[in-house]
Amino acid sequence: MNERTRPRVAGLIVLGLILAVLGTIVVGIALQKPDDDPIEITGAGTVQRLMGGIEQEGAVLGDADAPVTVEVFNDLQCPDCADYQLDEITPLIEGPVRAGDVKLVFHHFSFSARQTTLSAYASVAAGAQGRQWQYLQLFYINQDEAQEKGVTDELLERIASGVLELDLEQWQEDRESDEVADAVVADAELAAQRKLPAQPAVVVTGPNQTRELVESPTLAEIEAAIDEVG
Repeated sequence: MNERTRPRVAGLIVLGLILAVLGTIVVGIALQKPDDDPIEITGAGTVQRLMGGIEQEGAVLGDADAPVTVEVFNDLQCPDCADYQLDEITPLIEGPVRAGDVKLVFHHFSFSARQTTLSAYASVAAGAQGRQWQYLQLFYINQDEAQEKGVTDELLERIASGVLELDLEQWQEDRESDEVADAVVADAELAAQRKLPAQPAVVVTGPNQTRELVESPTLAEIEAAIDEVG
């Protein structure tokens, strides 16, 4: 090999090494898990505006002395149930609940073969700090994320981080508590006792009587029952 050829050969070797390194990097990136697809939680401000100023304790939202009680039986981990909650129950919060005429009680009712769900424990744990309705409403708003990414600890924590003034460390402890477990199981047993079909249901109770509405009652049907029992 003459002196003139050596630099050209050396250059080709260096170029080959560079291409090999770049190829390794590209392959490595392609083989990595899709960490570039993070969980994105939206609607925290919307939830805060909806719930702000309304009395809340545990599963109960609204004035404790409200003449009418509306019990909602629904499943957090059900895509269609999210639409139901947002379309039929949210207007009650904006209307008669905020006005002090109705209080809502949420019962976690699993529509799957599982008696209880992870999201139910997370939601009830938020209720220990008076934030259950914020948690479940935010979960429903982000139902697409739950369906796409799965109901993982990361998702549940991201929902919790979107709830204003929720102590995350305390929430984590409460998720594992006997009190939260007892409340979740009690909801499941209540739904079983009522023999409710696996669809959203509402029980409306007032001074005059009680109305049980099953199979995803509409907002109009719920409002009619509120007027009837009140």
